[in-house]
Amino acid sequence: MRKRRAIGLSLGLAGLCACSAENAGAAAPRGEAKEPKMSQSGAGGERQLPFAHGRTFASLDEYLAHLRDRAGPIGQPWYREVRPGVYERVTNRVPPPAPRTYTREELLARFGFSR
Repeated sequence: MRKRRAIGLSLGLAGLCACSAENAGAAAPRGEAKEPKMSQSGAGGERQLPFAHGRTFASLDEYLAHLRDRAGPIGQPWYREVRPGVYERVTNRVPPPAPRTYTREELLARFGFSR
């Protein structure tokens, strides 16, 4: 019984360490959602986008569709169009951060797209 408990504790600590390494720096300043940093260029000179999962995109619309369809369902942030040309960042954080909207132009500049 004692040996089984020790093994369980060891596995639990290993899982905890793995989770904390994945989420290192995940805490955001109060009232402000932390967004991942983008590197200016990846292999071949293109910009590496957050939550792109190694993919590249020809346009902002393709990238936003990827976030909605692929990243959102696994708990990563995505952007919902709330009215034409205005987007809201959607997350699964609890409690949810205050809603923040971005214009299409802001997202184009933020993610480095020209269209």
